[in-house]
Amino acid sequence: MHLHSPIFFVFAGNNGSGKSTFRNLIIDKIGFDINIDPDAIARRIDPQNPESKRITAGKEVIKSVNEYIKEGKDFSIETTLAGKNAIRQIQKAKKTGYEITMFYVALSNVNQNIERVAMRVKNGGHHIPTEDILRRNQTSFKHLYEYAHIIDNLVLIDNSKDDGEIVLEINNDKITFESKKLPEWSIPIWKQFKGDLPHEI
Repeated sequence: MHLHSPIFFVFAGNNGSGKSTFRNLIIDKIGFDINIDPDAIARRIDPQNPESKRITAGKEVIKSVNEYIKEGKDFSIETTLAGKNAIRQIQKAKKTGYEITMFYVALSNVNQNIERVAMRVKNGGHHIPTEDILRRNQTSFKHLYEYAHIIDNLVLIDNSKDDGEIVLEINNDKITFESKKLPEWSIPIWKQFKGDLPHEI
Protein backbone atom coordinates (compact mmCIF):
# COMPACT_ATOMS: atom_id res chain seq x y z
CA MET A 1 0.00 0.00 0.00
CA HIS A 2 1.49 3.34 -1.08
CA LEU A 3 1.74 6.16 1.44
CA HIS A 4 2.24 8.44 -1.56
CA SER A 5 1.08 8.47 -5.15
CA PRO A 6 2.88 5.86 -7.25
CA ILE A 7 5.43 7.42 -9.60
CA PHE A 8 5.74 6.87 -13.34
CA PHE A 9 9.14 8.05 -14.60
CA VAL A 10 9.47 8.69 -18.33
CA PHE A 11 12.89 9.00 -19.96
CA ALA A 12 12.13 10.49 -23.35
CA GLY A 13 14.01 11.75 -26.39
CA ASN A 14 14.96 10.83 -29.92
CA ASN A 15 17.39 8.02 -30.70
CA GLY A 16 20.95 8.99 -29.85
CA SER A 17 19.95 11.75 -27.42
CA GLY A 18 21.39 9.89 -24.43
CA LYS A 19 18.25 9.08 -22.43
CA SER A 20 19.46 5.57 -21.48
CA THR A 21 22.81 6.93 -20.34
CA PHE A 22 21.08 9.63 -18.29
CA ARG A 23 18.76 7.09 -16.68
CA ASN A 24 21.73 4.91 -15.72
CA LEU A 25 23.36 7.92 -14.06
CA ILE A 26 20.41 8.64 -11.77
CA ILE A 27 19.07 5.12 -11.19
CA ASP A 28 20.30 5.06 -7.57
CA LYS A 29 18.50 8.31 -6.80
CA ILE A 30 15.23 7.02 -8.24
CA GLY A 31 15.09 4.27 -5.66
CA PHE A 32 13.56 1.46 -7.71
CA ASP A 33 14.75 -0.76 -10.52
CA ILE A 34 11.74 -1.46 -12.75
CA ASN A 35 12.56 0.02 -16.15
CA ILE A 36 10.83 -0.80 -19.41
CA ASP A 37 13.07 -0.20 -22.42
CA PRO A 38 11.51 -1.05 -25.82
CA ASP A 39 14.93 -1.04 -27.51
CA ALA A 40 16.30 -3.55 -25.00
CA ILE A 41 13.25 -5.77 -25.48
CA ALA A 42 13.65 -5.64 -29.27
CA ARG A 43 17.35 -6.52 -28.95
CA ARG A 44 16.47 -9.48 -26.74
CA ILE A 45 13.97 -10.76 -29.33
CA ASP A 46 16.27 -10.26 -32.34
CA PRO A 47 19.84 -9.17 -31.52
CA GLN A 48 20.79 -8.99 -35.21
CA ASN A 49 17.90 -6.82 -36.38
CA PRO A 50 16.09 -5.29 -33.40
CA GLU A 51 14.40 -2.56 -35.48
CA SER A 52 12.35 -5.29 -37.20
CA LYS A 53 10.85 -6.25 -33.81
CA ARG A 54 9.69 -2.78 -32.76
CA ILE A 55 5.99 -3.69 -32.99
CA THR A 56 6.43 -6.90 -31.00
CA ALA A 57 8.48 -5.04 -28.39
CA GLY A 58 5.86 -2.30 -28.27
CA LYS A 59 3.14 -4.82 -27.47
CA GLU A 60 5.24 -6.26 -24.66
CA VAL A 61 5.78 -2.75 -23.28
CA ILE A 62 2.04 -2.04 -23.27
CA LYS A 63 1.36 -5.30 -21.44
CA SER A 64 4.02 -4.60 -18.79
CA VAL A 65 2.90 -1.00 -18.26
CA ASN A 66 -0.72 -2.07 -17.83
CA GLU A 67 0.32 -4.65 -15.23
CA TYR A 68 2.41 -2.18 -13.23
CA ILE A 69 -0.34 0.44 -13.31
CA LYS A 70 -2.87 -2.15 -12.12
CA GLU A 71 -0.53 -3.09 -9.25
CA GLY A 72 0.26 0.56 -8.43
CA LYS A 73 4.02 0.03 -8.72
CA ASP A 74 6.62 2.74 -9.26
CA PHE A 75 8.32 2.18 -12.61
CA SER A 76 10.00 3.90 -15.53
CA ILE A 77 9.94 3.62 -19.30
CA GLU A 78 12.25 4.80 -22.04
CA THR A 79 10.62 6.19 -25.16
CA THR A 80 11.39 8.32 -28.19
CA LEU A 81 7.93 9.86 -27.60
CA ALA A 82 7.48 9.64 -31.38
CA GLY A 83 4.45 7.36 -31.17
CA LYS A 84 1.23 7.71 -29.23
CA ASN A 85 1.60 4.57 -27.09
CA ALA A 86 3.68 6.32 -24.42
CA ILE A 87 1.23 9.24 -24.35
CA ARG A 88 -1.70 6.87 -23.84
CA GLN A 89 0.18 5.09 -21.06
CA ILE A 90 0.93 8.40 -19.34
CA GLN A 91 -2.72 9.43 -19.59
CA LYS A 92 -3.90 6.10 -18.21
CA ALA A 93 -1.45 6.21 -15.30
CA LYS A 94 -2.41 9.78 -14.46
CA LYS A 95 -6.11 8.85 -14.35
CA THR A 96 -5.34 6.11 -11.83
CA GLY A 97 -3.48 8.49 -9.51
CA TYR A 98 0.12 8.27 -10.67
CA GLU A 99 2.52 11.19 -10.41
CA ILE A 100 4.21 11.63 -13.78
CA THR A 101 7.85 12.73 -13.95
CA MET A 102 9.45 13.11 -17.37
CA PHE A 103 13.10 13.67 -18.18
CA TYR A 104 13.22 14.79 -21.80
CA VAL A 105 16.74 14.58 -23.25
CA ALA A 106 17.48 16.35 -26.53
CA LEU A 107 20.30 17.60 -28.73
CA SER A 108 20.57 20.98 -30.42
CA ASN A 109 20.62 19.48 -33.92
CA VAL A 110 19.23 16.21 -35.28
CA ASN A 111 22.54 15.67 -37.11
CA GLN A 112 24.04 15.06 -33.68
CA ASN A 113 21.50 12.28 -33.10
CA ILE A 114 22.47 10.69 -36.42
CA GLU A 115 26.19 10.97 -35.63
CA ARG A 116 25.81 9.50 -32.15
CA VAL A 117 23.78 6.55 -33.41
CA ALA A 118 26.47 5.94 -36.06
CA MET A 119 29.13 6.03 -33.33
CA ARG A 120 27.08 3.60 -31.27
CA VAL A 121 26.94 1.22 -34.24
CA LYS A 122 30.75 1.35 -34.51
CA ASN A 123 30.88 0.31 -30.87
CA GLY A 124 28.59 -2.67 -31.46
CA GLY A 125 25.20 -1.01 -31.03
CA HIS A 126 22.24 -1.48 -33.36
CA HIS A 127 21.67 0.56 -36.50
CA ILE A 128 18.69 2.90 -36.87
CA PRO A 129 17.90 4.25 -40.35
CA THR A 130 18.56 7.97 -40.75
CA GLU A 131 15.06 8.56 -42.09
CA ASP A 132 13.61 7.07 -38.88
CA ILE A 133 15.73 9.36 -36.71
CA LEU A 134 14.65 12.40 -38.76
CA ARG A 135 10.97 11.44 -38.59
CA ARG A 136 11.06 10.64 -34.88
CA ASN A 137 12.79 13.94 -34.14
CA GLN A 138 9.84 15.88 -35.54
CA THR A 139 7.09 13.81 -33.95
CA SER A 140 8.90 13.51 -30.61
CA PHE A 141 9.13 17.28 -30.20
CA LYS A 142 5.56 17.67 -31.45
CA HIS A 143 4.26 15.31 -28.76
CA LEU A 144 6.42 16.96 -26.09
CA TYR A 145 4.96 20.37 -26.90
CA GLU A 146 1.41 19.04 -27.23
CA TYR A 147 1.26 16.99 -24.03
CA ALA A 148 3.61 18.85 -21.66
CA HIS A 149 0.61 20.03 -19.63
CA ILE A 150 -0.23 16.50 -18.46
CA ILE A 151 3.24 15.98 -16.95
CA ASP A 152 3.45 16.76 -13.22
CA ASN A 153 7.23 17.19 -13.18
CA LEU A 154 8.99 17.95 -16.46
CA VAL A 155 12.77 18.24 -16.68
CA LEU A 156 14.33 19.28 -20.00
CA ILE A 157 17.95 18.28 -20.49
CA ASP A 158 20.17 19.53 -23.30
CA ASN A 159 22.75 16.83 -23.99
CA SER A 160 24.50 18.52 -26.93
CA LYS A 161 27.79 18.87 -25.05
CA ASP A 162 29.78 16.24 -23.16
CA ASP A 163 27.84 16.78 -19.94
CA GLY A 164 24.06 17.06 -20.11
CA GLU A 165 22.62 20.28 -18.72
CA ILE A 166 19.22 20.79 -17.13
CA VAL A 167 17.80 23.80 -18.96
CA LEU A 168 14.20 23.92 -17.74
CA GLU A 169 12.18 22.41 -14.89
CA ILE A 170 8.41 22.62 -14.58
CA ASN A 171 6.50 21.37 -11.55
CA ASN A 172 2.71 21.39 -11.52
CA ASP A 173 2.52 23.85 -14.43
CA LYS A 174 5.01 26.29 -12.89
CA ILE A 175 8.58 26.91 -14.01
CA THR A 176 10.85 26.21 -11.05
CA PHE A 177 14.16 26.51 -12.91
CA GLU A 178 15.29 27.94 -16.22
CA SER A 179 18.74 28.25 -17.71
CA LYS A 180 20.00 31.73 -18.56
CA LYS A 181 20.36 30.63 -22.17
CA LEU A 182 17.69 28.19 -23.32
CA PRO A 183 18.32 25.97 -26.35
CA GLU A 184 16.00 26.65 -29.26
CA TRP A 185 14.13 23.35 -28.96
CA SER A 186 13.05 24.19 -25.38
CA ILE A 187 11.60 27.62 -26.18
CA PRO A 188 8.09 26.35 -27.14
CA ILE A 189 7.78 24.69 -23.72
CA TRP A 190 9.07 27.80 -21.96
CA LYS A 191 6.49 29.90 -23.81
CA GLN A 192 3.66 27.55 -22.81
CA PHE A 193 4.34 28.02 -19.13
CA LYS A 194 5.95 31.46 -18.98
CA GLY A 195 4.19 33.41 -21.70
CA ASP A 196 5.61 34.87 -24.88
CA LEU A 197 8.08 37.26 -23.24
CA PRO A 198 11.48 38.45 -24.51
CA HIS A 199 14.24 36.02 -23.62
CA GLU A 200 17.82 35.48 -24.71
CA ILE A 201 18.06 32.50 -27.05
